[in-house]
Amino acid sequence: MHELPLVFFTVLTQAGAGAFILLYVAHKLSQVSDRQLGVGLFCAMVLFALGAVCSTFHLGMPMRALNAFSGIGRSPMSNEILATALFGVVGGLSALGLLLKKGESGLFNALAGLAVLLGIAFIAMVPMVYQLDTVSTWGNSYTTLVMVLTALVCGGAVAATLGAVRLGALFGAVGAAVSLAMRTGYIDTLTAASERLAQAQETWFTVQMAMLAVVLVLCLMAVIGRLNNRGVLALAALLAIAAELAGRVAFYNLWFISM
Repeated sequence: MHELPLVFFTVLTQAGAGAFILLYVAHKLSQVSDRQLGVGLFCAMVLFALGAVCSTFHLGMPMRALNAFSGIGRSPMSNEILATALFGVVGGLSALGLLLKKGESGLFNALAGLAVLLGIAFIAMVPMVYQLDTVSTWGNSYTTLVMVLTALVCGGAVAATLGAVRLGALFGAVGAAVSLAMRTGYIDTLTAASERLAQAQETWFTVQMAMLAVVLVLCLMAVIGRLNNRGVLALAALLAIAAELAGRVAFYNLWFISM
């Protein structure tokens, strides 16, 4: 599958950005310690960086990647790449500084706060790339919703694993619940655009929903205080990422040019 690098890019980067934001907020709410924040933000940025690296395998000529910046302001893809770079640099610096406790911690906390704003911008930029009038299966509000939900579901589960148990699990549960609740409407919209392509993704969507149901249960248990086992939380995070990867494969399989 030619789009497989983009599958990993869009899921892993949004998972990393979502986890970064939730860990920062959890720290401000005194739900995670300074040490947990440093370690958590660093791990979130490693996940983000892994996704960013995956995207380079989609480039036919990586040496020309800088040309993508020429459309900043008018091209959604250029804006997405800029947001990726800015969040990656600022988020990476703040996470590394807090992890190593180098220099003035207030400076790195301020950088982390700026990175949160850049992370939100990045999450919003990604679905804009796929709002194409010529691709009716993509050019709808569900495209934005399913991609933002990736940041909630995966980011929440990852944040819970890294220490922000209650807040991360809450967002993970909300994301999973919304994703399951809107599934019928999403599939109906896809079927109206291309019944053949929608039906061909039935297996991918079924697998995604099954895993999201498990994630929902585990996150709800964590929210009410019945689950605080790091291994089980890590399993929830892995299932969340696997579920969104399955859904993203289906999404890219839906590509076709409307006539």
